[in-house]
Amino acid sequence: MFNIVIIGTGNVSHHLCNAILNSKTLNLVQLFGRKKKLPKNFKQSISYCYNLKEIKKADFYIICVNDGAILKVSDELSLDKSSIVVHSSGSTNMDELSKHKNYGVLYPLQTFSKRKKTNFRDIPIIIEGSSNSVLNKIKKLSTLLSKKVVVCSSEQRTLIHISAVFTNNFSNFMNIIAEKILKSQNIDVDILNPLIKETADKLNYLSPSEAQTGPAIRNDEITIQKHLNLLKETKYFEVYNRLTEEIIKSKNEL
Repeated sequence: MFNIVIIGTGNVSHHLCNAILNSKTLNLVQLFGRKKKLPKNFKQSISYCYNLKEIKKADFYIICVNDGAILKVSDELSLDKSSIVVHSSGSTNMDELSKHKNYGVLYPLQTFSKRKKTNFRDIPIIIEGSSNSVLNKIKKLSTLLSKKVVVCSSEQRTLIHISAVFTNNFSNFMNIIAEKILKSQNIDVDILNPLIKETADKLNYLSPSEAQTGPAIRNDEITIQKHLNLLKETKYFEVYNRLTEEIIKSKNEL
């Protein structure tokens, strides 16, 4: 059984805590946060501290803080030489933790929100280790959390993170634009929900290039121009136009 301390109280920490608490082979020793009281969204039975000097001994310390704070937190930690410290960032280099003897990365490839439950077993975990022995231990921990564990370099992990930003963050921003357009006409935004669901579901059976539909992939100039005319006085004109151009280019490259 691995004893684990989690540092940070954000969304990743919240879901990781729940995954560990639900595991029979992992033990959440402690949670650290900057606030004096344990946030209400966490199980209140968790052992909590807000002073790094009070952190308990553990096999693993998982840093789940904003990328810009990882190095600072790492520098403030004074750990037993046998312990392993990892961060959960998609784009931060592993060497930010090089102050410690044993260090690495445990990056869960998923979007996390406090109000939405997740099954951690289904979430791919990207890992990296400062040595083969450390990597093997991180792999053992990760396989207790997830069915899919992938070993990558820091550069590869950053490219995975970039891909995730396109897949998740940018695509969701398109939904925000769609929502604003509909609201401007007092149209119920729920009208798009079946389309959003079908768009995601299709990717279980088709590649993204096979699933692409719409006026741009058909090079339907009449429809495209009509859309652009309606968007001409809005800030979404350039977004629509640029994405349309890129889709047409991608079709020609296939």
